[in-house]
Amino acid sequence: MGDAKIFRLSEIEPLKLIGATGSDAGWMKKIIYPPKVITKGLFSGVAEVNPGYSPHRWHTHISDKFEEYEAIYPEDFEEMYFIVSGSGVVQWNTEDGKTKEEKVGAGDTILFPAGVGKHQLLNSGSEKMFIVFCGYPTAKVKGHK
Repeated sequence: MGDAKIFRLSEIEPLKLIGATGSDAGWMKKIIYPPKVITKGLFSGVAEVNPGYSPHRWHTHISDKFEEYEAIYPEDFEEMYFIVSGSGVVQWNTEDGKTKEEKVGAGDTILFPAGVGKHQLLNSGSEKMFIVFCGYPTAKVKGHK
């Protein structure tokens, strides 16, 4: 039997948002994320996203590359965002190539199931958006601590 592990948000280094080119976009903190924390595949973190930005710009869960960042996703990868505060829109492409968009806000949970098309969550509101994210199994990531 193992011990519980406590991760203090104040002790985790903030990273720039994936795909954001400006320093004013916000930040993310990968809390439970290999290789720093070894799990059986679960990952989690938090992000603070300023208006007009996305925690992770338009991408798919097959592979994603932007500048020094690259992720290769397992075939059964699933991801979830819980919006703690703020508002925005979640956008995704359907199988027939159309783009769908849905308004979301504090208290909403967004699930990106395995096989979801290209998508993003965008802070289209006027205040910072704070989100908790998690998923399974963890993608293989290069260039983003």
